[in-house]
Amino acid sequence: MICLLGPDFLFGIALGQLSSARRCVKMFENDKALGQPTKFTYRQAFFVNMGGIFLTSPDFPNGFPITGKQLHYLVKHGHVEFPDMESMSIDERNTTDTLSRLLTIWQVTWFSIVEFQRIHIGLPLTTLELTALSFVFVMIGTSICWLRKPSISRPRFIPTKNEKRLEDIRAEARQTTHPDLTDTWYRTPVDFVSERPWMIGKHWAYYTRLAEMLHLKIVSRPITSHPWDRLPSDTFLPLDMFFVPFGAVFLFTFGISFTLAWNFHFPTPTERLLWRIFSLYHIIFVSIGGLYTLMGIIQWAKQDGRQPAAQPQDSYHRLPLRDSSPEVVAQGVDPEVQGVAGIESPSGILRYMHRFRLWIGSWRNITADQDPEFTVQLRIVGPVTVLCASYIIARAYIYAEDLISLRSQPAGVYLTVNRFVPFLGS
Repeated sequence: MICLLGPDFLFGIALGQLSSARRCVKMFENDKALGQPTKFTYRQAFFVNMGGIFLTSPDFPNGFPITGKQLHYLVKHGHVEFPDMESMSIDERNTTDTLSRLLTIWQVTWFSIVEFQRIHIGLPLTTLELTALSFVFVMIGTSICWLRKPSISRPRFIPTKNEKRLEDIRAEARQTTHPDLTDTWYRTPVDFVSERPWMIGKHWAYYTRLAEMLHLKIVSRPITSHPWDRLPSDTFLPLDMFFVPFGAVFLFTFGISFTLAWNFHFPTPTERLLWRIFSLYHIIFVSIGGLYTLMGIIQWAKQDGRQPAAQPQDSYHRLPLRDSSPEVVAQGVDPEVQGVAGIESPSGILRYMHRFRLWIGSWRNITADQDPEFTVQLRIVGPVTVLCASYIIARAYIYAEDLISLRSQPAGVYLTVNRFVPFLGS
């Protein structure tokens, strides 16, 4: 379903996972005191970040998934032994998956060669073929990001040292590394070690949650267990500046790809005009999205996102919820809902204004567990929503035109080329 929104979304998810794996590998490489028996590889980092390792303890016997950053913290502070990654047979699990990826890449590569041969000899293309080529290009980038990503058939379990309880681990963290750690946790008991979410990830989580509330199955099924029993594979993880040039090449090439049909044959002038409008908007959206992503990367780096995630600030706790009363809100209101909240006994129109502002404020955080780290700013979400909704409309038209334009095409579209030895004649 994510691919229908656009392969650029899936590429962004894959690039974020590659960035997270890179940070994990460098974290283990730079910490020589861990004494790991072998080098921590990208494949192992992917495996851990996908939820391949579950942490068990006496108070959590069924365990829960941990990330590479959390594994590093637990090993560094003596809460678990460094796991024997070789015994987990990650490479063996990946054999079938690698073969299927290679076959897929071969198919799309051969399709691209045949289409370029058509262009070489002057045969026309349909918008459907152009859309397929743009998808193929981005899919190649996604495959590169996932080149060392294994598949998981079942998780591996590692216990805490000396049957240490998670409650004790959190208490020790409160005394040493995380003095502001509260008793509340949202995803897993060790989520205080998670990477700080960045604004792109927050917005993506906001929209996926909104889709879930509207019963739209755009992403994977929601996680309802507490603690989490898996790590979602469709989240936007923070990107490293190191991968910005790589991502820019694929995204901006994909962004301008639909303008290549500027002078294609269309059944009617209106359809050609609409295609040109939406293809131009496609460039605008990708450009704005690229700049916004770059801003998010810089902001995340400035906030020292590689350090243990800070606990929610007081401003998050002051966020008014749907059941907040005027007395509670008056104790400390977020700036977006501040104003009439200080009135002790609002009446008449002021009361309705107050309730309306509380209702608006409640939409800043719509996560099921009200995780304060995923609170968003409505003044930013509003314009972003308009841009994204327009993008969905543009993509819907492109998909529709790909099909309805087939009703009237030039004769050259139906001519075939040499599919066995391309560029050697028909």
